[in-house]
Amino acid sequence: MFRHKLVILLISWSIALLLPIFTASARIFTVPAGISRNIPSKYRGTIDSPLEDNFDRYIKSWRYRKILAGTDRTSFVVYDISKNKKIVSINEDRQMMAASLIKNFVMLAYFHEVKYGRQKHTPVNKGNLRNMIRWSSNTSTNYFINLLGGTSRVHRILKNNYPYFKQTKIVEKIPPSGRTYRNMTSASDLNIFFLKLWQGKLPHSEKMKWYFKLKNGDYIYKQTYIPASVEVYNKTGTVYGLVGDGGVLVLQDPQGRARPYIFIGLMEDRTKTNRKNRWQSFHDWKNRRAYILRRLSEQAYKYIYEKHYGGRLVRR
Repeated sequence: MFRHKLVILLISWSIALLLPIFTASARIFTVPAGISRNIPSKYRGTIDSPLEDNFDRYIKSWRYRKILAGTDRTSFVVYDISKNKKIVSINEDRQMMAASLIKNFVMLAYFHEVKYGRQKHTPVNKGNLRNMIRWSSNTSTNYFINLLGGTSRVHRILKNNYPYFKQTKIVEKIPPSGRTYRNMTSASDLNIFFLKLWQGKLPHSEKMKWYFKLKNGDYIYKQTYIPASVEVYNKTGTVYGLVGDGGVLVLQDPQGRARPYIFIGLMEDRTKTNRKNRWQSFHDWKNRRAYILRRLSEQAYKYIYEKHYGGRLVRR
């Protein structure tokens, strides 16, 4: 009996001695939410994830309701320029159809040539730039592609001088139908474009910003509750197969300071490049995706204004 009690006592002491070790081990292999920034970037999607989680849930809700099909692919970036902080990164390196978003890069190639004296910023060119960016004129876009020596040369200007645009390809002029499917870009490239534009690191950045600020169509500001005081510098891309928008929005924080941030949103369904898959009217197909982009843009504005700058949103 005594021997039996002694064995039980020894076992109890052993457990008591080992318990701190097991507890410490558990602490080593558990990553508290508060120190997620210490995790290497390749193991985490973004530095700041709550807004990204909201985006993800919102997109999934539309997939669940069958508004977005299994063939719909999405890509998003939200970047707070003032804090130098990426808040959302969803499939940002995925190469997608550019549609009219390629016009950003055509304008960049043009101003690159202006900077080095190979082109002149003439009144005719100014008018075509206005038409290309404000009204998304395909004729004016092809004018610049021809002026610069064709699609191959425009693509070469970008690749030789701006190699950080890794997914952007310019391989075709915009056809008379407007259905351009072969030019490519990505949310990542568009984010880099607008960030460097805002930092003045692209040729004639101030001139380009002037064109992007012209009143035009958008899917990230109009028909949203984002305040009228917010400035918008953007370009849309729309074709039956892609609805996208990207640019810089400048909000005023509660102290009245300008706080620029980037919103990029791309929604693509490459099956729609085939006429047989266009069972829905283009108007309805486009508007449903534009609606989604507007709601996500609202979420981004609210999050940045309230979480980053301590504001309190009053909807307009």
